Amino acid sequence: MSANNVWHRPPTQASSGSSRPLRAVRYTWAGPFNTQLYDDQLTDLTDRTRDNLSRLANNMMQDELCDQYGIKHYHPASSSQASKTGRPQERPPSRGSWSNLSVMFTSAGSLGASQRPADDASSITSTFSGPMNFCYLCSTMEEHQRNHLKLRTPVPLNKDGSVRQKKQRIQYIPPPPRPKKKEEEPVVVQEALYKVTVWTGDVPSAGTDANVFITIVGDRDILNKTKLWRRQGTSNFCFVRGSKEVFHLKGPKLGNLSVITLEHDGLEKRHGWYVDRVEVQCMQTQKTWVFVCKNWLSMHHGDFRIKRDLEATERQLVIRDFEVTVETGKKRLAGTDANVYITVNGSLGRSRKHHLNALNRGTCFQRGQTNKFKIHMPDIGAVRSIRIEHDGEGMASGWFLNKIMLQDVQQPQLIYHFLYNGWIAKDVGDGTLWREIRAKKRLPREITSGKPVQYEVIVKTGDVRYAGTDANVYIIFMGSSGKSTKMFMDDSSNNFERGMTESFKLKAMDVGHLTSIVIGHDNSGPGAGWFCEFVKVRKHLTRQEITAQLTEQKQAWKSSRRQQHQRLATKLSQDKENVSDAEDDEEDADPGKRSGKTKRDERFADVFDRDGRVLKVPVYEEYFFPCAKWFAADEGDGLLERELQFERQTLFFQER
Repeated sequence: MSANNVWHRPPTQASSGSSRPLRAVRYTWAGPFNTQLYDDQLTDLTDRTRDNLSRLANNMMQDELCDQYGIKHYHPASSSQASKTGRPQERPPSRGSWSNLSVMFTSAGSLGASQRPADDASSITSTFSGPMNFCYLCSTMEEHQRNHLKLRTPVPLNKDGSVRQKKQRIQYIPPPPRPKKKEEEPVVVQEALYKVTVWTGDVPSAGTDANVFITIVGDRDILNKTKLWRRQGTSNFCFVRGSKEVFHLKGPKLGNLSVITLEHDGLEKRHGWYVDRVEVQCMQTQKTWVFVCKNWLSMHHGDFRIKRDLEATERQLVIRDFEVTVETGKKRLAGTDANVYITVNGSLGRSRKHHLNALNRGTCFQRGQTNKFKIHMPDIGAVRSIRIEHDGEGMASGWFLNKIMLQDVQQPQLIYHFLYNGWIAKDVGDGTLWREIRAKKRLPREITSGKPVQYEVIVKTGDVRYAGTDANVYIIFMGSSGKSTKMFMDDSSNNFERGMTESFKLKAMDVGHLTSIVIGHDNSGPGAGWFCEFVKVRKHLTRQEITAQLTEQKQAWKSSRRQQHQRLATKLSQDKENVSDAEDDEEDADPGKRSGKTKRDERFADVFDRDGRVLKVPVYEEYFFPCAKWFAADEGDGLLERELQFERQTLFFQER
């Protein structure tokens, strides 16, 4: 609202000389109306509205003049204070609760500070009797916002009219609280690996399922309390009666061990544990310390203790020498120029990795070659297995290993055999360059029994589409005296191609007379399917077999001669009357009768002469095995191995 738009006072009563308007007609912001038509409350409202309009018009006119001429706002109510300070008093700040200009209503107390003294103070005092609501005078939002801006706190000014700068108070910011320093746990430098072997005694109720801990003390450092535990599926770990448990612990270098502390947390009777002994081995120095206990760790047995200190006894390190014999296979490209290493595992530990061809690389492990090496290592007990590996260096580094033999030099009768007969190469199988082979103190019966015999195998690959194969083909001989091992057939040429007939010479134990063979392949390589037409096996006879064959042939020859003489004697006894006719008949039956000799049997005509002397000796037996079937996973019946029965047997002789 502006001062020009303020409604004028209504006419007063001249007769009475009073300045108050007529009571009948009143002018309000909504227009003039007759108050006699309403009650006294509305009459009081119109009176307050009139007084507010008059006071607002005076204040707005004063503010416009001050703003026009640049005069500071003057408040007569504080003239006494202005005289003391020498400068006009600023408008006091508004105490209203308006903080948003879009709100037209506020509490009545917020307008108390905006009151201005009117020209007629007595009239204001008499007419203003209750709380004032400023927004009763505002008919639009624009008027409300303008009136609200009048109540803003003015900017404080200096004497020269410049804006007074507030003094910046130094705010004290307390430092953040310092957290208490936590005691840092000592960092254990794990530089060594220790193998801890615990033997539980073989006495009743010796085992325990309590938590077992060990502390190892050396002359250089201490391995703090560590739990002996190993995950075993979903069940809890426990020490079983008469068992041996092995653990590997990492820790600092302890030096020479002196004492270990063995304890557990079981307080019940079932937690009792009888410990026989404990061995600790440093995997770097290979030193071993033995801690003998042979006592209970229990609250219900013995001296009722669950914690014991055991003193160490160092076990003397025994060095053993072994001779390693390595046999490389005879397959094509079976040799290697790579570096070959061997690691021996025993019941008491593991040896270090030994480089076999460190001094003569390139000349060892050639095709069909046997190499011998000597290695030295601490006593690891009974040999359990070996790890043989190579680094894959050099051209065609793939290696076909046949077998390895490990012999104790101090005890020559102690020999360990490691049979493999396979490839160790990047492009075969899973591509790993190492193999773990278990030891055998005794070779299978088919290897040790009987003397080795020379076999010749003739294989015919069928002349059908995709009949050839690059897989490794093997054969097993089965005879009256046993069976041979699995032997692979391969040489320097490209074997088992379509329509080819190939011959392989193999050396295996004597299985006696062949009854059948087992032939198949390992299904390696692309297109491994193979169609076999037939197989011939020529078994070369040994000296004993040749003698036995000749003896058998001689007996058959003598039996044949005896039968001829019996037939001749029968005919002579039946025809005694006519001797001449009988002689003629004998002459016709046996022309050699006149000369005193019997007729020769045609079966032995080339083996013996008329006097029984040997003309030819047997050399080998040939067995013919027909096949004409597929050895493939995706052809025929899907078999990769078949057992074939021989169709015919032939004995071949050679002139003596």
